[in-house]
Amino acid sequence: LKMRRISAVVRCSRCSYNFYAQNTTYGFDSLFSLRMIDSNKYTGRKKKRFSTQSLPKLDWSGAEKHIGHIDYTDFLIHRGKCSEHLNNPLSLDSKHESDSKHETSDDLQRQFPTEKYETCPIAKNELQDFVGKQFSIPESVLNYERQMKKFRAEGRVGKEISREQLMVVYIDDHIVVADKPPGVLCAPGIRRHPSIADVVYDAFGCESDRVDKMIVHRLDMDTSGIVVFARTQLALINLHKFFREREVTKTYEALVCGELTPETGEVNYPLQRDHCLPPFMRVSTPESEEDAARVVCDLQHAGYKKIMQKAPKPCKTQFKVISIGVFGDSPITRVALTPITGRTHQLRVHCASLGHPIIGDQSYGFLGEGAPNGGLEDSVINEIAPNRATLSLQRDIDALVRKEGTQLCLHAKQLFIPHPVTNKPMMFESSPPF
Repeated sequence: LKMRRISAVVRCSRCSYNFYAQNTTYGFDSLFSLRMIDSNKYTGRKKKRFSTQSLPKLDWSGAEKHIGHIDYTDFLIHRGKCSEHLNNPLSLDSKHESDSKHETSDDLQRQFPTEKYETCPIAKNELQDFVGKQFSIPESVLNYERQMKKFRAEGRVGKEISREQLMVVYIDDHIVVADKPPGVLCAPGIRRHPSIADVVYDAFGCESDRVDKMIVHRLDMDTSGIVVFARTQLALINLHKFFREREVTKTYEALVCGELTPETGEVNYPLQRDHCLPPFMRVSTPESEEDAARVVCDLQHAGYKKIMQKAPKPCKTQFKVISIGVFGDSPITRVALTPITGRTHQLRVHCASLGHPIIGDQSYGFLGEGAPNGGLEDSVINEIAPNRATLSLQRDIDALVRKEGTQLCLHAKQLFIPHPVTNKPMMFESSPPF
């Protein structure tokens, strides 16, 4: 008997029955008959690497607190702008490329107007909520909006900030803790766009004299808040270890649509890469897992296949309501979010799966690029979240967001972490801009 590990749909030559090799390994004999070997021992997709049950409880009661911004003049190094993307000859190409993207985006916007209701074929009076039934937006409308948002995003490369605009919460010879404003990239990336890492490197320098050797962790471009940078190699190694082994505690503050109930709770949905709308994330369900495994079988691109074949990862987010307020005339909730795990877009997907997307979220909010409700069906989310933010409420908030140009209302407010050299517990905090 020849054993072979596979992940495919196989048809038995004797009974013509389709076997789906998602969690099984099959053996083939000389007659090409098919039999199951061990249904749970093997899998065609990668296993989960981390369990939330293994997390230790961290005590930060004696942490050294640093709240708000400080004067960092004494730490500045006196030199001109020396960021790689500014001195690199390729930066001119990047600029021309960026300009051409802006022109392309403007041309597309002229062809497809983006006024308040023209982007959505559903008129205001047609978005109604029925008793006991949530109105569903047609898939054609969602696809149209997703395409338009992609066109607009082509011209967004992140804002550039200067030394004078840099906000620092803490600095010593080993680390810099900055307060990143929304709309600014954490790192320059392969296109060498302006980022806060370049400004920190330009202002304070580092032991290795390389901006990429300062980057410890990242926030999304539209997310504001606390970011730590390393100035020495020892600090970089230890900070990476702290984040990798989850010896840090992060608390975010967000504004979400509607009135969130209950006041405290925990979201425990595993997340997976959305096989229908890559590169976005979604809540993993048995149906989405099965569909994703089939997509992996058909993929020809090795890079995409490697990404899509990763199994869903367990995710846990704790939330606590801070206050109830209004945005225009619409009710909203200010909430504290504590991610126990640190997955891509975890907080944004979990809030959407509760029926209360984060205000200003262009990916998982109203008519977002990602799957609605974090990937959950309307019938499911109506059952588990009967007090969810209705579509009419989300529409009104989205209209005001577009009118006022409101950024994503998600802020990394607190970070508890040991000092990478002294190992002393430290807490850094900054106030949200919303």
